[in-house]
Amino acid sequence: MVDLRSRTHGPGAMKGVNLVVLAYVDRVVFAGADGDIVHHLDARVHPGDRRAPGETELALVPTKEEPSAGAFENSARYTAAQLAAIAETAGENTTPLRDARGAVVGRAYGVKADLLINDGDVVVNTKTLEVTDLSVDVDEHGRDIRAQIDGSTAAARTLRESVKTRKNQVKPEFTAYTKEEALSSEG
Repeated sequence: MVDLRSRTHGPGAMKGVNLVVLAYVDRVVFAGADGDIVHHLDARVHPGDRRAPGETELALVPTKEEPSAGAFENSARYTAAQLAAIAETAGENTTPLRDARGAVVGRAYGVKADLLINDGDVVVNTKTLEVTDLSVDVDEHGRDIRAQIDGSTAAARTLRESVKTRKNQVKPEFTAYTKEEALSSEG
């Protein structure tokens, strides 16, 4: 799950966040006696957002270690009206999501919004939706938005590993084993 604490990104870290909302066709559930439609949307911080660099995970909802029945990975529940608001705000900043065979399996929407905590999950506040300048279309390298997200998180993981490796390779300049040894070497 992305780290959106103010000590990491400064005050207002959960305000005006550029997001990619992934709506998969197979994550729609009919719930309740009324037959209400529930969409399990996978919202992620856009890799071009100021909060994305250095983050090893951009999903708002963490992967559940033991998912409950009807739960989807990295997804939170949204109503049909909330998805409609996201789609309307995104306007033309949307792109189909395709599987390896090229079949459409969902849609990605690019929006900007504030974030809320709901039932332990970080979710999009659909009452603060705005248009974003960051596209969810393929980039100049031909990568779709999911590949762009994966590239951003992979770069952050690589950087963290190299920093960890460098820390482990630093040789201490002070080699005295005891306080007595240190004092005796000073003369």
